[in-house]
This record gives sequence, structure tokens and C-alpha cells, in this order.
Amino acid sequence: MVEFRPLQGSFGAEVLGVPADLQMDEDSFRDVEAAWFRHSILLFRNLHMTPAQHVAFTRRLGPLHIMEPLTMNLPGYPEVFVVSNAVQDGKPIGLKRAGEGFHTDGEDKRIPNAGSFLYAIAVPPEEGDTLFVDMYAVYEALPDDIRQRLVGRRARFSRIDLHHVHYPLLPALTEEQKLARPDVYHPLLRRHPRSGRTSLYIGRWACDIEGMPVAEGRELVAYLQEFARQPRFIYRQRWRVGDAVLWDNRCTQHCATGFKDDVYVRTMYRTTLEGEVPDMAVPATSLVA
Repeated sequence: MVEFRPLQGSFGAEVLGVPADLQMDEDSFRDVEAAWFRHSILLFRNLHMTPAQHVAFTRRLGPLHIMEPLTMNLPGYPEVFVVSNAVQDGKPIGLKRAGEGFHTDGEDKRIPNAGSFLYAIAVPPEEGDTLFVDMYAVYEALPDDIRQRLVGRRARFSRIDLHHVHYPLLPALTEEQKLARPDVYHPLLRRHPRSGRTSLYIGRWACDIEGMPVAEGRELVAYLQEFARQPRFIYRQRWRVGDAVLWDNRCTQHCATGFKDDVYVRTMYRTTLEGEVPDMAVPATSLVA
């Protein structure tokens, strides 16, 4: 029988009673899926999944996204994105220092990713944690005047403006890459398509706010980003080999923390779900529990 143990109030739950390969019957899977929408992040421990099983479980939640560049994906499994500082035959096997900085996956794309499922293959003995933010709680805690300023507003998210800031170890974007990743605008108050709840939708790729003077928009974006980083909204995942976390990008942020990557190896496999164009929440639905 599948059970769910709360991690931090209603935010996050550990899943108990599922097989180590996550190949479960339909009723159990639907229980897990419903808990994901209820808790936003789910923690599985002591898993033993092959890449094929990892992909198969995630695919039951929806269509999978193939991450670019393909050289960072697991050979033979393009759906599995490798986050790692390991080197094999003189070449990196994955993307080093990925996800450092609070963000939601794909926020700088027209159609952001709905969810992500990260599986710990090798972890350092210390540090290397991941922080998850409850963006429902962030929205509900915003001062009333700030919340009202956000109604009907969209932020500009720009890979072009901020690529060099967030990925200093990667080459600069080519003109072709810039054309493929134009600026996008997403609602700051986002309605979740399954829960109906409202979250604050902001992250490290947000620059300014549509319809506001640039300086005012940047100041408000910075305020919102800082507000969301308060410890009261954050769950810290201290990884063990065999752990996996499924998170909902539509109502959470996350941030990888550093570790001694010149001493230890950290390797994680991630599958990623395609999403939908973000739906703007309206005041009448902004506090549905």
C-alpha cells in the first residue's frame, strides 16, 4: 500500500510502499500522481532504477522533453539528462554545476517544463544538497500591495540577457542559439492546471516586467526573487544514493548548492516533462486552498 509521509507541512512528501524500480500498478501510480499535485515535490528513497525504468515511470506522467545539448544526455537514452562533474576518457559525461541559482526548469522558454525527476547515482559525502521552494506559500505570504501590483502582469524571461551570468562555464550563445531562444513573457501569478491554485512564477531568468518602466520592473523582480528565498518556504534535500525527487516546476523553484567538485563526484540522472503555456491566475482564484 502506498503511503505518504510529510516532509515540511503540506510541502513535499516521502513516498512509502512503492517498488524500488517504480514499476507499479495503475491504482498505485494514480495515488502517487495525485500526491504530486497535492504536495508539489515527492521524495523516493532506496530506488534501484535502470535508465529505461526511470524513463518509463516519468512517461506515465506525460510527454518527455529532450534536453539540449544532446551530448549531455545519457548515451542510448536521450530522455535522460546527466548532471555531473565526472570525466570519462577525457570528456565530461554531463553538465557541471547545473541548476545553481533559484529557478524553475524551462522558465526562459515559451513552453516551460511541467516537472522534473532527479535520481541520485553518486553523491558527495557532504554538501551538494538541493533547495526546493514552495511557490504557493510564497504567493500567499506576499504583502497585499505587492500582490495587487502583480495582477495581470507578465515578467520578461531572457536567456540572451542572462546566459553569461548563470552559465559562466559554457560558451557564449551563438547568433543561431539566440534566435532559437528569444525572450518570453510569463504571468507572475500562475494558475496550476491541475490543482487550480496560484503560485508566484519567478526565477533567475526573469529580468523586468512588461508595461513597467525598466528600472521599476527590475526592482520588483529582485524583490520577488529575494522574498522567495526565505528559509520558511524552503525544503532542503540532503541526497543519498538511490534517492529521487519528482518536482512540479509550475509551483516550485529549486537551487543546487555547491560542493567540493575538485574532490568529489556528484552524478544525477534527470528526466523532464513537457509542459504547457503558463495560465495567468486572476484574483478570484488566487487563494484556492
